[in-house]
Amino acid sequence: MMSFKSFMLLSLSLAAISAYVYAQVAPGSNAYLPPTKNGYDYSEPQTPFKPGPPGRPAPGPRAPAPPGQPRNIPGQPGDDHVHMPGMPYEFEYAVQDPETANDYAHKASSDGDVVTGEYRVQMPDGRTQVVRYTADWKTGYHADVSYEGEATFPQGPQPGARGGGGGGGGAGGYKY
Repeated sequence: MMSFKSFMLLSLSLAAISAYVYAQVAPGSNAYLPPTKNGYDYSEPQTPFKPGPPGRPAPGPRAPAPPGQPRNIPGQPGDDHVHMPGMPYEFEYAVQDPETANDYAHKASSDGDVVTGEYRVQMPDGRTQVVRYTADWKTGYHADVSYEGEATFPQGPQPGARGGGGGGGGAGGYKY
């Protein structure tokens, strides 16, 4: 007769083998299958890619581009760009939560071409950072950053004092 220990060992072995076999043939399993011919649903190119001749342009001054050809400046729309104005919008929101020390606001408006706006954020040192911005499709984003108020810093613990006021392990920390 088979002992209980032998029975459990045999049962666990059979369970492990059947789990392994099932994982190999289970539909939808993550088993790797080699790709079909080229791995994609389109035919392979008839002519292979041939890179141009190696090398850099000759040193020295370059001739200016002939007139009439569009100049493309990186990050700027080309001369052939057709601008389609967007939908005008306007929004505004503000959050003031003294318990979590969150104080910020944002408002913006657009006529479809130019976006103008302002956002304000209460900084940890007590100042308010104000960003006034303008953005358009031709020149990009332009911001004017300023600060309102004076920076204040909490007083650290007094020499010889334990716990209590400001900084260190006895500080009150954030209240959520």
